[in-house]
Amino acid sequence: MAALITVFKWNFVGKGEKQLSLEVGDTVHIQEVCEGECCYYCSCVQSFFPSSFIHLKEVSIDKRGDEEIVTSAEMPLVKEVTTTLREWGTIWKQLFVSNKHGRVKQVQRLMWDLMEWRSQLLSGTLPSDEFKELKQKVTSKIDYGNKCVYTVNRCC
Repeated sequence: MAALITVFKWNFVGKGEKQLSLEVGDTVHIQEVCEGECCYYCSCVQSFFPSSFIHLKEVSIDKRGDEEIVTSAEMPLVKEVTTTLREWGTIWKQLFVSNKHGRVKQVQRLMWDLMEWRSQLLSGTLPSDEFKELKQKVTSKIDYGNKCVYTVNRCC
C-alpha cells in the first residue's frame, strides 16, 4: 500500500510538555493539518509543528500481523546521497570541534554540492539526458568526497 510520511528538514524544539522535540530526518505520520500546522498524535503526546519544517516522502507500508513495515519509495541514488550527507555531517562536526577550519570548508563545499544535486534529483523535472549527467556527477562527487573526508591528507 502506498502512503506519505513526513520527514523533518530542520530540528523542531517542542515547547511545553505536550510537544515533542524532533530532529532532522525524524519521521512522523501526520494525523491532521490545521492552517499551516501539522498535528501528530502518539499514545502520550499531541504535538503541533509548522508544515514548513517537513518534507512529504512517499513510502510503501506492508502489514505483517500487528507490525507495519515502512519502506522508502525514493530512488536508490537519493538514498545514497542522504546517507552520505549524514556521514559527512558527522565528520564535518568532528573537524569543526577539532578546529580544522580549512578541512571544515572543504567538506562543507562537498556537502553543498550534494545537497543542491539531491534537490534536483528529487524535483523530477530534469530531462533524461540531464538526469543521467547529474547521476554521473553525483556518484563521482561521492567517490571523490569519500577519498577526501576519510583521509588525513588534504585532497579537496
